[in-house]
Amino acid sequence: MAVVVLLASASCEDRKTVHESAATPTARALDLRARETGALPDRERVDPAGIYQRRYEGGGDRLCLVPEGAGGKRFTFGAETRFGGEEYCLGRGKARLAGDKLLLTFEGGASSCVIVAGYEGDRIVMPGSVDVSCAALCSNRGSFSGASFPRVRQEKGREQPLKGGDGQPLCR
Repeated sequence: MAVVVLLASASCEDRKTVHESAATPTARALDLRARETGALPDRERVDPAGIYQRRYEGGGDRLCLVPEGAGGKRFTFGAETRFGGEEYCLGRGKARLAGDKLLLTFEGGASSCVIVAGYEGDRIVMPGSVDVSCAALCSNRGSFSGASFPRVRQEKGREQPLKGGDGQPLCR
């Protein structure tokens, strides 16, 4: 038992060391310079509103964010993932920006589905696993887990042309 505890604590220490080494002064300086030159987006200054979309051979991922009032922190959103013709997830709701996280609260049939996605300035990334309550938004084998939505257009209004698989505008 003591060996297991010792190995587990060593494993945590290794992760901490790897994380800390990524935040060296040199790495921070490189990130800062990259943001200054535009090579990396500065998520603090980039409005998240817009259309995010990725297509691939078996389907595609789409997400839109429309601002809700002033302040740039609250949005309405729609998200859809498609894998072939049969497998999908589709949901709409409210979103709130908190630093580098986007809190997606789905409304409707799966009102208890909340996903904390990563916001990187030029893309939104869903976590590798999501709450089981989100399955109500999906077909039998569909999932939002691990979906990545790169930005394709920055828009502020509701004129966004994306339609969901249900034929309705993705962002309402």
